[in-house]
Amino acid sequence: MPLLFWVCRDEEEDRWLVIVEGQPYGEYLSEELAILDAIDFAADARIGGNTAEVWHRETRARLY
Repeated sequence: MPLLFWVCRDEEEDRWLVIVEGQPYGEYLSEELAILDAIDFAADARIGGNTAEVWHRETRARLY
């Protein structure tokens, strides 16, 4: 089963989050930075031998 990185907006705090296994993995001021870091995290996981994907929670689009 792949490691899933979700990019989502926290409207209460006006920030973007990267969520992994239900836990915040990073907090960002912009969507773009959250996506870029999530892709980096997933790439690192793949280098380590894991399968990993990045998804956008609002659009349900797979980003990586």
